[in-house]
Amino acid sequence: MKLSILIGITLLLSSCVTNIVVTGTVPTPLIEKMPVRVAIYYDETFKEFVHSESLYGEGKWQIELGKQNLVFFRNLMSAMFETVVEVNTPELSAEDSSNFDGIIIPRIEKYGFLTPDISGLKFFSASIHYRISLYSNENEKLTEYAVVGYGKSEPGSFNASSALGHATMLAIRDGGTRISTELKLLPEVSQWLNESRVH
Repeated sequence: MKLSILIGITLLLSSCVTNIVVTGTVPTPLIEKMPVRVAIYYDETFKEFVHSESLYGEGKWQIELGKQNLVFFRNLMSAMFETVVEVNTPELSAEDSSNFDGIIIPRIEKYGFLTPDISGLKFFSASIHYRISLYSNENEKLTEYAVVGYGKSEPGSFNASSALGHATMLAIRDGGTRISTELKLLPEVSQWLNESRVH
């Protein structure tokens, strides 16, 4: 009898779905713009990124972070570069090559989170693994940059969904801050900037 009750509770929990749509304020970074014209390509996975995961005893979690992440990246790219234009293909045409100094393709490689019940800590935590690819205006890959953004949030006045959503938003911002300060320091990016200035 007790076993059947336990199985029933487990099945009930596993059938529960916690849906989270990440929201929050998106500040524009105050940084010096790089004096180049870039095309940006966001694929559909980046725009609509959803993470689904089932946790033992906690049911299924579904975190929709793509839309808010896209809003943030649009602000971030506009703050980082002199001219930014979104394009519909990951490769520049011969006609477009003269209009841009390069093309940037950001991707979300992985998202992960921990709840207090799993980590044993008092807060929700989230991490987002980004990979930023930079190509020349002749579609030659110049470099790739991998970065991880982290965020954490104690439930406090938040419920579980809001706390994890807030931790995720902080992870997006953290990743963006790292990108805005570290990308231009890469040797390949510095060389690209110098060559672009010459032209």
